[in-house]
Amino acid sequence: MANLQIPIPDTFQDELKMMIRNAAAQAIEEAVQRENLAKDWMTQKELQAWLNVSYGTVQVWRGLGLKVATVQGKTLVSKQEVNRFLESYQR
Repeated sequence: MANLQIPIPDTFQDELKMMIRNAAAQAIEEAVQRENLAKDWMTQKELQAWLNVSYGTVQVWRGLGLKVATVQGKTLVSKQEVNRFLESYQR
C-alpha cells in the first residue's frame, strides 16, 4: 500500500493546534456548565452565573427571604430554594 504525503506549512500546523486547543477548552467549559446544572446545591457565585444576577441582587434576595446554608464558612443555595423563592414573587 502506498503512503500519500502532503506537505503542510508550519503556519497551518500552528493554526490547527490552536483550533484543537480552543475546541478542547470549549468542550471542557461546556462539561463544567452541564455538571453545574445537574447539582442540587451551588455557591453564591454559581447562583449569580446561573441566573445572570449580581452579588448585590443575591444579597437583596436573602433579605427578602431566600434561604441559604452556611457550612464551614461556605454559603450554599439549593436550586429548589431558589425556585421556591422566585415562584413566591411570580404574578
